Amino acid sequence: MARNEYVLFKGKVRLGVPFLAGYKGDPHYVIVSDDANGKEFRIVTNVKSDSSLTGPAGYLVLYLWNQYFDHPMTADLAKLPAGVSMSGFPKLDYVHDTRLVDLSAMRPIPLDTEHEQNDINALLDEMLQLDMSADGVDFVYPTPSYKDHRLGWKPTKDVTVYGFGFLFEPAKDGLHETHMNQGNPKPGNGSQVKDHSNENGVFQDGAVMIEVDGKFQALFVAFQTQLVPTDNRGRPIPGQSHPILDGKA
Repeated sequence: MARNEYVLFKGKVRLGVPFLAGYKGDPHYVIVSDDANGKEFRIVTNVKSDSSLTGPAGYLVLYLWNQYFDHPMTADLAKLPAGVSMSGFPKLDYVHDTRLVDLSAMRPIPLDTEHEQNDINALLDEMLQLDMSADGVDFVYPTPSYKDHRLGWKPTKDVTVYGFGFLFEPAKDGLHETHMNQGNPKPGNGSQVKDHSNENGVFQDGAVMIEVDGKFQALFVAFQTQLVPTDNRGRPIPGQSHPILDGKA
């Protein structure tokens, strides 16, 4: 299982902060909102894999952007209060809920930190309805070890964001792991794949969903190193599991 608590955050988007050239730390897109008490809350989503495999197969994340997300859970999401929900919210499972996401339709997507064209930064900018024609707003991205000065953009509409993932510890002022959290293989001796097998579990997958004008969209992210199908503990099944792409480009 993953190490901290699986939650859902619901709030109004204040800024979208793409990961651009020169920024510090791991490559994450940051969605800035406010929690139920008006305190800043950050949802981060991976825009590049931490896999040490070389070439696109190692570092490009897999994505599926459903611009017309129609799932029974949306009625429950709309009723949730703003802020962090630790219980009473729909829990996601990419593999075992066949209505949630078509894994076979996922494809790798690049990261362009210079121009944000045809990449995952641009996808999230569009999904969040950001006004990219305006000047960027200064945003300080805090971490336990440093602060990074970045630029964010405001949405042109009233956008409600739903972030599924795991709380930052110990501050609990954001969430991460907004991606598939199962199917991570246990690397063998000498493997270049990083070991994320301790994060495997079922009904604990992450995602970013938004609601605009009463309609929902969803962004699902996974990694090319993850395998499907998985067992009832989210582990790859020996002799059965395979990469999500399974030969698809």
